[in-house]
Amino acid sequence: ICLSKESFLTMLEKEPGMQGQVNEKVRTDLTIEARMQAQPKGGELMSFLMGEGLGEGTDVLLIDETLCVGCDNCERACAESHDGNSRLNREAGASFASIHVPTACRHCEHPHCMKDCPPDAIHRATDGEVFIDQEACIGCGNCVRNCPYEVISLQKNPTEKPGLLDWLMTGRGPGPGGKQYRAGDDVKKAVKCDACKDQPAGPACVRACPTGAAMRLNPKDFVDLVGDRFET
Repeated sequence: ICLSKESFLTMLEKEPGMQGQVNEKVRTDLTIEARMQAQPKGGELMSFLMGEGLGEGTDVLLIDETLCVGCDNCERACAESHDGNSRLNREAGASFASIHVPTACRHCEHPHCMKDCPPDAIHRATDGEVFIDQEACIGCGNCVRNCPYEVISLQKNPTEKPGLLDWLMTGRGPGPGGKQYRAGDDVKKAVKCDACKDQPAGPACVRACPTGAAMRLNPKDFVDLVGDRFET
């Protein structure tokens, strides 16, 4: 939701209790800014993260390159938990000070992808996850073009994987852990990370990382990450 200055001030007048919350948020932001200014190297990392869209993101995947072994378990786990379509690209994306920002949805506070979706197929879950309703998506590609971070793609629906016994007996379809192929007649639809919103255990990419290199953070966590790396 985006509000004009006038609408925002009117809302504060009608909700006096909200003024205190806004003041507290401003004080917190000023404290963070002062903390970053006192840490030149930390400020550089924070500037990098902000430039990669982490300032408007609410749930961002980062990879600690000092821990990552390049096993790609994160990508495979993502694909296995999303019908064969991985929603992240580990190798793609920028890096700074051993922090890598892979190509994966930031779950922006004000999602650019929502701005021009004709069937209204893009929604936000109660916990903030931005997701695409595959049944409603018509594959127009507007969200792909509107996303400034290039984390949305158009993909065909993969073939359904057979059960282990069926695969062993008949050999039909991709086996366990294998890549699923796409049916030729299917319409391509928009695909992106949904933060595994329907999985009680949390994001599969983080759970599958054997070294703890993959982490999902919100803006407050970014500050803590920078502080932990550069404070003495």
